[in-house]
Amino acid sequence: MNRLPTSRNEDFDRSLRQLQQHAEGAVSPAALARLRQARQQATAGAGASPWRRRGWWLATACSAVLAVTVAVQFNRTPPVLPPSVAADAAAELSDDALLFDESPELYLWLGSDTVAME
Repeated sequence: MNRLPTSRNEDFDRSLRQLQQHAEGAVSPAALARLRQARQQATAGAGASPWRRRGWWLATACSAVLAVTVAVQFNRTPPVLPPSVAADAAAELSDDALLFDESPELYLWLGSDTVAME
């Protein structure tokens, strides 16, 4: 929504511009030279300091090392167990599985509503 400038806005604008021109005329040439010099130094030295650049390089290197470490972990193959260890592990598993299979009534009792009421 564009508004047409009213005479009050134009008067305000004009008065502020006049005030700015008056203020610029009141500043000494030496102060203007110092301000100009400070502005040039600030724009010339706008780059990051050497310590800050080293920090970015360090952060980039650390993140690269972390990424490589994660990639290596994902690409690693699982270790292969010798047949005797695999057979012992299967025998252990079957013994534990038999413990749970011996009493199916226990699981029926645990799943019943009477346990929930107690």
